[in-house]
Amino acid sequence: MKITPKNLKKHELIGLKAKVEESTNKSQIGIRGEVVDETQKTINISGKTISKKDSTFIFTLPDKKRVRVKGEVINSSPEERIKN
Repeated sequence: MKITPKNLKKHELIGLKAKVEESTNKSQIGIRGEVVDETQKTINISGKTISKKDSTFIFTLPDKKRVRVKGEVINSSPEERIKN
């Protein structure tokens, strides 16, 4: 299934380009790079671990579309998020 803005939360995020647009941790705003790992509560962007629930991300899809996602929408384990 092709990844689209509507079904992004049901897809694997690892490998996508991402940017932290907003965060309660001001030092994390602007972090950008490739998603290299993901857990239930965090996302790792190029070696930096970011709390999902406290952040808003911009993901760049393979077709170059950019999608803004509040971390609380993806704040679950990848396995659970993908099967729901």
